[in-house]
Amino acid sequence: MTCHYFIATMRPIEEFHVKGQDYPFISGEAYKKELPLSLPYVYEYGNEDPEFITFLDDLMEFGDVVEFYIYEEGKRGRPLSVNLPEEARTINLLKKTYKNEYGEYQLGEANWKEELARKTIASKRSITTFVKY
Repeated sequence: MTCHYFIATMRPIEEFHVKGQDYPFISGEAYKKELPLSLPYVYEYGNEDPEFITFLDDLMEFGDVVEFYIYEEGKRGRPLSVNLPEEARTINLLKKTYKNEYGEYQLGEANWKEELARKTIASKRSITTFVKY
């Protein structure tokens, strides 16, 4: 079983397209048709770690949207991931809120990144949408 972490963005990540840059993501174009992502630029990110939240917060500008999805491949490349929209999460990096199927939660202003890192950010069962507005 192979697990891939994908992000999809509204605009290209410029740093990715500069030669010699060593960023923790690669092109996800090879998987684009198999993913339930709706945004045009797809990248594979290393994993779901606390630095990922900082990376997104720095990358995103006001009005940006980023989708995050875990794609698992089983035997012979068959996908084990499913998209269940009712389990989707929305994380607003500007307002510091986390929303899932049970409600919306305000994260603490001082320690919001640590608080968010303790929550389920991504899943192979739904898309997590990060917004900044």
